[in-house]
Amino acid sequence: MDLTGRSVVVTGGGNGIGKALARRFAVAGVRGIVLADINAEWAARAAEQITEVPAIGAGCDVGDRDAINRLVDTAESEFGPVDVFCSNAGYTDPAPGDLSQGPERWLDLVGVNMLAHVWAAQRVVPGMLERGTGYLVQTISSAALITGPSAPGYTMTKHGALGFAEWLTLQYGDRGIRVSCLCPNAVYTGMFGRLPDDDSPVPDGGALGEVLSPEGVADQVVGAMAGPEPFLILPHARVGESFRRKAEDYDGWIARTRARLARMAG
Repeated sequence: MDLTGRSVVVTGGGNGIGKALARRFAVAGVRGIVLADINAEWAARAAEQITEVPAIGAGCDVGDRDAINRLVDTAESEFGPVDVFCSNAGYTDPAPGDLSQGPERWLDLVGVNMLAHVWAAQRVVPGMLERGTGYLVQTISSAALITGPSAPGYTMTKHGALGFAEWLTLQYGDRGIRVSCLCPNAVYTGMFGRLPDDDSPVPDGGALGEVLSPEGVADQVVGAMAGPEPFLILPHARVGESFRRKAEDYDGWIARTRARLARMAG
């Protein structure tokens, strides 16, 4: 997709990957950007920092279907039909976690990490189909492909989000709807406790492996959107390698991963 003149919405846009994506889209010459975040102040500040193109910030709880609808209404009133929707917001339960957390936490995780993708698609895909073009960029996680030290609710919902994205591209890919799933491993974002204006260097990931900057990840996403528009965007090469090994020998992969997690816990 040529991003020039496109209208873009980015959720989770007040910090981390979402904020970096919005800034990268601005450099690419989009028509306008709406940055949404559960923290409305962060969203507004991130929008103010974009000077290349018009941008606005909005508070939005992406687990609320009505809030997603209002967000798209705002984007359409400001910049016209939404061409690119980045479902980037997400959060996690405590890692490594266990099965003891109550139903409210499980349902919140389902809402934010999985159903938010559904609510966004329900709202924007019909218009994209009418125009014959549109792009859904879904920030998921390497945890959707290779379960590891991530928490149980996070793991479950990321797998579900990936399955829904597969369904979307199978149903609508031949009608002009592009779908790309960003599945990174460790990225220096709020999940590391990083605040929006923290300019500290990327830390050593230790047992987690290489930690990437949000800006580097955003560059890879925009480059992928320009071509070849892959379904999976994997900023960490080892994620793809692990995914292939898992597919080739599922039981062997489980045994190796179980042993690795035991060593990490020890």
